[in-house]
Amino acid sequence: VCGVMADFSSFSFHAVKNFTTAEGGALTWNLPFGEELVQVELDRNPEYTFSALPEKEGETWNANLYRKTQLLSLHGQNKDALAKTKMGAWEYDIVGPWFKCNMTDVVAALGLIQFERYPEMLAKRKEMIERMNTAFADLNVAVLNHYGENHCSSGHLYIVRLLGKTREQTNEVIKRMAERGIATNVHYKPLPMMTAYKKMGFDIKDFPNAYHMFENEITLPLNTKMSTEDVDYVIENFVEIVGLL
Repeated sequence: VCGVMADFSSFSFHAVKNFTTAEGGALTWNLPFGEELVQVELDRNPEYTFSALPEKEGETWNANLYRKTQLLSLHGQNKDALAKTKMGAWEYDIVGPWFKCNMTDVVAALGLIQFERYPEMLAKRKEMIERMNTAFADLNVAVLNHYGENHCSSGHLYIVRLLGKTREQTNEVIKRMAERGIATNVHYKPLPMMTAYKKMGFDIKDFPNAYHMFENEITLPLNTKMSTEDVDYVIENFVEIVGLL
């Protein structure tokens, strides 16, 4: 069941994700006190913060958070579009100057179809991952452990680390793969290496583990439009190029 691993979980439905609505996402929560009533007097703040959203007597925490999330995501309107279409119910209020980040009905419809296709897509990703794992078993690389007795990955990315290699050597592999028509990627460049974060005083030298994970990482192509021949082409070229380092 989604959202059971933490009090709050967020999901991206961006176009490159396994499950997509082209753009958008979802927020779930699983609070141990979710069905308890909110103590209104403990949840007030005069400023425009999350706790300053209008309160209702007799709400559970689950109902309270759901209502507040709707307010924050649609300009602070106290009625959604469906409620305003009801006969004689056009009038609404804006109770705070908040955001416009609601999912549209059109992209939500895409998501409903994705639900139907998702098991098939997960199975296809697992098949491709296991094919690459077998092919790279004798290569001096490390890959993520996607599947085990007590866990199962979504198979979103196929991440490979070239053990003992530098970022420069790894970039050379990326370049040579590109010359053969294979687009690879890196997930991810650490934030302290980005200009905005350098300006804030962050230094990658203070994050050796993050750099160590980044310095020899490559993400190989993995998507459900790939045929077995496509996967084998990636495998054959990757093994050959890494072997030449």
